[in-house]
Amino acid sequence: MLFPGHALPIVTSLPGGPPDTSNDPSPINKRINVLIMGLDRRPDEGDIFTRTDTMIVATIDPQTKTAGILGIPRDTYVNIPTKGGGSFQDRINTALEYGQTDNYPGGGPQLAEDTIEKNFGIKIDHYVIIDFTAFKEVIDDLGGIDVDVPDYLDDPLYSDTELPGDYFPLHFVPGMQHMDGRTALGYARSRNTTSDLDRIERQQRVIFAVMDKMTSPSFNVLSNALDLWHKYKNTIVTDISDFMIPGFAKLAIDIPQDQINALSLGPCTTPWTTPGGADVLLPSDEGCKRIVDALFYDQQLSAEGAVVEVQDGTSSQQDVAAQAVTLLTNLGFPQGSVIESKAAPSGTVANTEIIDYTGKTYSAARIAEWLGVPATAVRDSTPLDAGLRTTNADIVVVLGDDANLGALSSTSAANQ
Repeated sequence: MLFPGHALPIVTSLPGGPPDTSNDPSPINKRINVLIMGLDRRPDEGDIFTRTDTMIVATIDPQTKTAGILGIPRDTYVNIPTKGGGSFQDRINTALEYGQTDNYPGGGPQLAEDTIEKNFGIKIDHYVIIDFTAFKEVIDDLGGIDVDVPDYLDDPLYSDTELPGDYFPLHFVPGMQHMDGRTALGYARSRNTTSDLDRIERQQRVIFAVMDKMTSPSFNVLSNALDLWHKYKNTIVTDISDFMIPGFAKLAIDIPQDQINALSLGPCTTPWTTPGGADVLLPSDEGCKRIVDALFYDQQLSAEGAVVEVQDGTSSQQDVAAQAVTLLTNLGFPQGSVIESKAAPSGTVANTEIIDYTGKTYSAARIAEWLGVPATAVRDSTPLDAGLRTTNADIVVVLGDDANLGALSSTSAANQ
């Protein structure tokens, strides 16, 4: 995924407080989790709640000045609660609409929150429902954003209105791209030639670009946040009060971007076709728990900032080191901090070794846990290990045949 990060245990008390007559922002003192939903609503559908095109959980910890963003694929097949105490299975993007049409207590937003808590154990404190028109206008008011595009994306038939003949062709080349609101929305929403999991990464890149702009010296977020809020709050639905906005603006300044982690539940899902013929993504309970834990509870991993070198000592003919790099990155190591080494032991290794060169003990222990090997696999380096690493890594992982690299998406339809 994209960025490192960490977190503390989730609390449910609401931040903010009574109106503050001073010039200081109202404080936010405890961790909060905010569910952000973008509506998949066509222009002719009015103000009704529809299926969600985007679902993101943002978690903010003012005590440690850290935050996280969790993308949830819209086709994730989950258990949705009913008002009678039961549940049924459907895509997670239907929860908001079901809650509103079925008169669920608290309506669509509450059912969406309850669905996330039931399936992934995340308690939601607040929600924000965004109409895409407001999304475009906010970015235009910021003067556009600069997004680092990693891959080509071409969508000649993209339409942000889905009206017949109303096309807005998109073409993105790798590199830093300046985008206005309409272009940024297209980049975040396009499904052409890419998967929903790619879309989540693009949405996260747009979010970070907006944060870059709002925290830049040219934009005084403390003085401008309330103006933007009052201008656009009628275009969103939320239970966040006016008094909390200055506190959020203050946090935007206080939390460095290298302390914000962006992950996705995509790696813990498997494509599956339901008995009714619907193509969905089936989540692994164990795999998704590992990703959620990495985002919401794992502050020390980011604090240590370990660089990891992975060597393949297995008997497998596949590129196991590359698989391990992907696994560890999906679970919270920063992009680029886990390196696939071309070096390898002279023979097959039965038991994985995790060699700690610089005292990054927590990171080494987490690697052992995530690879499914015993804690005894971790050891401190000795003078004999001086020539083992080929980079400046803090930790060298020599993968053995006991390493388990497939646990994130190990579920099956039979488990549902």
